[in-house]
Amino acid sequence: MAAPKSEPMDLAQRCFAAMDEAGLANSWKDWHPDAVHAITIKYGMGQPDDQFSYKMADWETTPDWADDPDYAEAMRGYTETFRKDPSFRTKQADDGTVVTATTWVSYLWRGYLGQMKQTDRFLIVNHLGAPVIRALTTTIDYR
Repeated sequence: MAAPKSEPMDLAQRCFAAMDEAGLANSWKDWHPDAVHAITIKYGMGQPDDQFSYKMADWETTPDWADDPDYAEAMRGYTETFRKDPSFRTKQADDGTVVTATTWVSYLWRGYLGQMKQTDRFLIVNHLGAPVIRALTTTIDYR
């Protein structure tokens, strides 16, 4: 962390390791000024997906969706029982480098044991001579 590398994979891994609120807020130099984080939660069983996004520049003023009473009720009784270390893969794209992190999570939710797949897709581009995260797309898949 004292001398982070400037490779797309290193950038994505560093950001992924700091995915809590303090970590994301403190990693501002790793993000493009217009970066967007889009999140999709897939429940399956005919239930519609939840989708929302925000600009990383607005991170500190974005409402905490975990404080939403409907969300709190829906997530009541949810506990992660195991989180596997993510696997990473990199692919070159026309608009930059795509680094995908896939994480499997075991959980207990209202008496049901299940497994969720979380996929974080980072689009990394060069900005002012350095790689930065232009977009992060997170998919949380309970199906």
